[in-house]
Amino acid sequence: MKIVCFPHFYYLSEASRLVEIAKALRDRDQELLFLSHGGPYEHVARDEGFDVVPVEPWMSPERARRYMKFNRGEGVRSMRDSFFTLEELKQYVPNETDAFESVRADAVLIGWNLPSYLSAKLAGIPIIVQQPGTFTAPFFDKKMGVFVPSLVGWLRHFPMDWFMNWLAPRMTFWTYPFNQLASELGLPTYKSTLDLMAGDLTLVMDAPEILGISPEELARYRPRHPERFHRLPRYRYGGPCFAKLPGDVSEPVRRHFDTTRTKLYCAMGVSGSPDVLRSVVDIVADLDLQAVVLTTTILCDRVGQVSERVLTVPHAPAHLVNPLADIAITHGGAGTIQTAIHSGTPLVGIPAQMEQAGNISLVVRQGAGLMLSGLDLTQRKLAAALEKLVGDPTYRSRMAELKRLQDPVDGAAKAAEEMIRFLRPTDAAPHQTVEATSEGPVVPQPRAAQAGTPS
Repeated sequence: MKIVCFPHFYYLSEASRLVEIAKALRDRDQELLFLSHGGPYEHVARDEGFDVVPVEPWMSPERARRYMKFNRGEGVRSMRDSFFTLEELKQYVPNETDAFESVRADAVLIGWNLPSYLSAKLAGIPIIVQQPGTFTAPFFDKKMGVFVPSLVGWLRHFPMDWFMNWLAPRMTFWTYPFNQLASELGLPTYKSTLDLMAGDLTLVMDAPEILGISPEELARYRPRHPERFHRLPRYRYGGPCFAKLPGDVSEPVRRHFDTTRTKLYCAMGVSGSPDVLRSVVDIVADLDLQAVVLTTTILCDRVGQVSERVLTVPHAPAHLVNPLADIAITHGGAGTIQTAIHSGTPLVGIPAQMEQAGNISLVVRQGAGLMLSGLDLTQRKLAAALEKLVGDPTYRSRMAELKRLQDPVDGAAKAAEEMIRFLRPTDAAPHQTVEATSEGPVVPQPRAAQAGTPS
């Protein structure tokens, strides 16, 4: 069985996660291939021995910056805006479909390479999606979502979590150009954002005890609002899976952390806000602590020894550096949260969007961290939050309990096993997958059989 992995290679955490899952699939005798629209982290796949095949159009660094800016909720002009325009999707989708057919893919695994939601349907192969549980329908049906205070400033003073849980199943953000093209191609249209973001199989990449939804509950899930889905979603647990870059802790980082001061580790991945990260660097430079800050690709102008107390580095093996710290700051990406849990490091989270706020809330609810709004990011408030983490040992002990729950779970292996189980049911033929819905099994149709599909 040939499985194509199609990450957005501008996201390090996503590329790393898909590579880990691909390695687990390879260990189980599956054939793997990576496709790419470009990005600086293709080497993560190549370094593990996987072929990476380019697929046009090539996403430029400037286009990727606009993509990530949109993901942070910046520059949104209307409810119809999306990550891609209709014109862009008309370039991406046919080329991806041709690529799937030319390599004879049996399935595709994605993260945020969104055109594949349409191109997989067009090619007649199942699409498997890995998602944080905080961006899935079960999470909001259980009313676990939290309001993102940085989205609408004055509303942060009101109890708005109820509104997020009401809105999330109903919102149709991002779907407009996808539904335009789906209609032109004779494909089903998406009824909501959560419908768009669910694959034929959606792998939830969290530890069940930390997310707060049992594996049995997830497997039995039926939407509270079925009219918001074009087919019944199927969720299964993978598990925690975060970047473990090769190499050891660099000598400059070791020297910087050789101190009696409080040690702070700050990482905001590649999807964090440059403005927030820049503010954090400026603030902690005046605090009585020693900080190592990862800039990745979002703050390239601040690499090096910013001050005696702040060292910025573009990349580092976070799973080795984070455990050296007493406290951490993150934007709330799933990878940075899971790395902090693995490290046993209590954290302050500063989210830019809904999924990040949800990820941070998993730690905050367990008493292992705090959440701040980017709108309230002042030296006084950040210093007070960090002092609270350092001064109260309960935060570290609670994070140690989360580590005890997370570390035994091999998320990549569990994801691989769920994929194989899904793709090879006993009564399914090659290139087919059976999906249970209220109307009965659905088998994706090949491209030629779909009405309105160009020849």
